[in-house]
Amino acid sequence: MPVVTDKGIMLGEIVDLIIDELTGKITYIVVKKAKGSAESFLQKLRHDKEGNALLPYASIKYITEMVVVDEKYLRIQASRST
Repeated sequence: MPVVTDKGIMLGEIVDLIIDELTGKITYIVVKKAKGSAESFLQKLRHDKEGNALLPYASIKYITEMVVVDEKYLRIQASRST
């Protein structure tokens, strides 16, 4: 399923979910970055061992035929990671 920002930037495709074993809630969506996706803030977010970006589940604004995430939220998370 495609993942785009609320500003229309294609980030990639969901390849997995990370679920908190204690609560059963989704904590991250694992996104394989789109070819040519040069969003520098994605590089500052957490990544799994395959290099896929881990986007906080809280960044999701809505889900239709694609997942739309809040770009501002992701940029704030990325700035906290540095």
